[in-house]
Amino acid sequence: MMISQETRDIYAIIIVGNSGVGKSVLGNIILGRQYFKHDFSARSVTDQTESTTCQLGDKYYRIYNIPGLIEGDEERIALNRREVSRAFEEQTGHSFVIIYVFGHQNGRIRNEDVVTFRAIHNAYRFSPDSLITVVNGLSPDRPSTYDKETQTTLIGLLGMQPGRICFINHLKLDGTQEADVRTYLIDTILNVRPEVHTKTNDINLMIDDVRGLEAELNKLQIEVESERHEHEAMIASMEREYEATQRLLTLRRLFGQAKANLRRLESFREQQEHLIYMLGQWEAEEIVYADDPSSDHFILARTNKQDAEEELAKNVTTQHQIDVALNVCRGDIEQICYELGQIYNGKLDREYYILFDNLRFDSTIANVKHSFLNDLYKFTCHHFGDID
Repeated sequence: MMISQETRDIYAIIIVGNSGVGKSVLGNIILGRQYFKHDFSARSVTDQTESTTCQLGDKYYRIYNIPGLIEGDEERIALNRREVSRAFEEQTGHSFVIIYVFGHQNGRIRNEDVVTFRAIHNAYRFSPDSLITVVNGLSPDRPSTYDKETQTTLIGLLGMQPGRICFINHLKLDGTQEADVRTYLIDTILNVRPEVHTKTNDINLMIDDVRGLEAELNKLQIEVESERHEHEAMIASMEREYEATQRLLTLRRLFGQAKANLRRLESFREQQEHLIYMLGQWEAEEIVYADDPSSDHFILARTNKQDAEEELAKNVTTQHQIDVALNVCRGDIEQICYELGQIYNGKLDREYYILFDNLRFDSTIANVKHSFLNDLYKFTCHHFGDID
């Protein structure tokens, strides 16, 4: 249908893509009604360019549903080339939006869809600002990274950044998802800029061209996948280094806590010896004045003795708390060592040995009576070899 003088201000939406990618279904969803014929078929259902007008937001659009370009014989490809050209020619000199629909094979962008895109883009030079690409019929259970990774792959294959890239799930037969998809598509259409696309070349595509381009795309796909794997490997390496750094920082903190608690134990040991000595002194003083329990000497000796007993009890309680903290700290250090061993493929980072030697050879805790150092030493030797 040619655009008349009265409808020149109507924008167009040209839906392009190969047979079976769901162009007709998406066109009907945008319209909000069944207009374009579609069916489950081994052959292309759309064999002629179809169009109709609708209002989206405050704008009017003529929506074109175009046959797929690639078919199994030269005659059908030639026919489809004419049908594709027909829609573009009707919009000569007018602004329109291109929606290019990609299918997929188990999530992988199909070569034939890229071939068709390149052939039409070479003829009409799509403007990125007015181009919407759709990857259609996706599993809703696809990996969370799929959309982002496929977007990167698609940009590499197309050699350009489309205005919008949409990922649409496989639709249920009951039609419950269509309202959400329609809202999504209309919002996308209204947020791109229709532009004039001038024909610069003919759509040149023959069976031999398809095969040659597919071979080229296979090579490009391999290169893109290789680059993606290299990027993922680099990210994984950076994440491992980050995790290792975080664990080493935690190790520093744990060894610092252990040293502080061992020093506290040494301090409490000295306090305990002093308290036991003073307790003996006050007990002796109490015995001396036992015959005169009302005397100031007896009362003072008893009071000081009770204070020393209370302080000694507090000292013992605190030491027990420190003992528990040291055992927990040792367990945390051992866990960090296991994790570092996994990150470094069984090899413990050199910094651990520096931290451990700095602790075990510290003269300020050399006389502490606690199993912390011995147990940690046994663990280190057992899991990482003799360190002497």
